[in-house]
Amino acid sequence: MSAGRARTLDGTMSPMAACDDAVFAQHRWLLEALSGKLFRIGGRPGDGARTKLVNNLLAGINLVGAAEALALAARLGLDAAHTLDVIEQSSGQSWIGSDRLRRAIAGDYAPRAHVTLLGKDTRLAMDAARAAGFEGPLGAAARDTFARAVAAGLGDLDDAALYRLLSE
Repeated sequence: MSAGRARTLDGTMSPMAACDDAVFAQHRWLLEALSGKLFRIGGRPGDGARTKLVNNLLAGINLVGAAEALALAARLGLDAAHTLDVIEQSSGQSWIGSDRLRRAIAGDYAPRAHVTLLGKDTRLAMDAARAAGFEGPLGAAARDTFARAVAAGLGDLDDAALYRLLSE
């Protein structure tokens, strides 16, 4: 499943189903009733979880990148909110960057998705990558940034707190 608390409660989460075709056919009605978008990943058990790992890794990479870019903007003396306005309408736009960084600029770190959650997800994705013999340049950097945030005592804050970490 991909969703936060609000999307889970309003029935718009996104399940990623990977199972035998007959099992999927039998339970499809329930999955569709609980979700906004149902993804049929395939028949191999575990592929839904692996797909979620890949998605969450990219979310972590995007969030670290957005926090870094806005921290740099602030260091360059730019207005972070105006810079984010430009990013949201340009090639640097990402949903998670916009969602989290708007709150971070306002100083809102009330937890919706704790730093520890994407910290766990990026760590698990890197474990899966290592097991598959894959090494990319960004996943480990994202994992390490989340680990740094947790070590700095930001683990229980919203994952937007990466902006605070990178701005200090």
